[in-house]
Amino acid sequence: MIDACTIKSNANGLTLILDPKVDFETLIREICAKFAEAKHFFGETDLILRVEGRQMTGKEISVIVEAIELNSLVHILLIDEKDELKDVRMAERKDRFYFEMFYQNAKIIPGTVRKDETVESDGSILILGDVKRGGSVSARGNIVVVGEVKGSVHAGCEGEKKSYIVANEFDSKDITIAGQGGEVVSKKRGLFGGKSPAEPYAVVLFEGALLKEPLSNGIIKQVVG
Repeated sequence: MIDACTIKSNANGLTLILDPKVDFETLIREICAKFAEAKHFFGETDLILRVEGRQMTGKEISVIVEAIELNSLVHILLIDEKDELKDVRMAERKDRFYFEMFYQNAKIIPGTVRKDETVESDGSILILGDVKRGGSVSARGNIVVVGEVKGSVHAGCEGEKKSYIVANEFDSKDITIAGQGGEVVSKKRGLFGGKSPAEPYAVVLFEGALLKEPLSNGIIKQVVG
C-alpha cells in the first residue's frame, strides 16, 4: 500500500510527497498521525516545508501547516513552492505584497547572525533567525529576516533605492537602504492599511525617508513595482 504522505528531509527542511489520488481529508489525517508519531524525533525546530506530488491551493497549504504544527513541535517558517519561498501565513493574500524574484537567488543563512558576525552578499539575503546587536548584514539587493533586527542591516549597498528590508520586528538605529540612513518613520495607522497580529514589517525608501509599514499593506509593491 502506498502512503498518502511521505516525509523526506532536504537541504533547508522537510519535503512532503503527497499522493494526488487520495482525498484531502484522508491526507490530513495521515499527516497528523505521522507528525504526532514522530514528534520527539523532530523535536522543537523551525523548518522550510516543500510540498510535492499534487497541486495545492493556498488554503490547503495552510491546513497542512496547521496539521503539522498542532501535532508536533515543528514550526513552519516558509513554503518552498517551485523553488520560490513564500510566507504560508500570507499565502491567501499574496497579491497584497511583492517579492521581486527575491528568493530565487537569495543567500540563505540558516540561523541567527550574532554579535561580531558579518554577513555580506552580492545579491539578496534571507536570514532564518535574528540579527543580534553587534551583528552586521549587508546586501547589494534585499534583506529578509524571519526574526528580529537589533544589529546593523544595510540593503541596496550599491545604490539601489528600490531595495527593501523585511523583519518580524525592528529594534535598531543602524538601518540603511542605498546609503540612506536616519530615523525609521512608522505611521501609526499605516499609509496602505492596518497591521494584523504577528505580521512582519517592511522598511523601504519612500519620498526620501526610511518608512516602516506592515508587510501586507503593499508598500513593497508601491516602491518596487
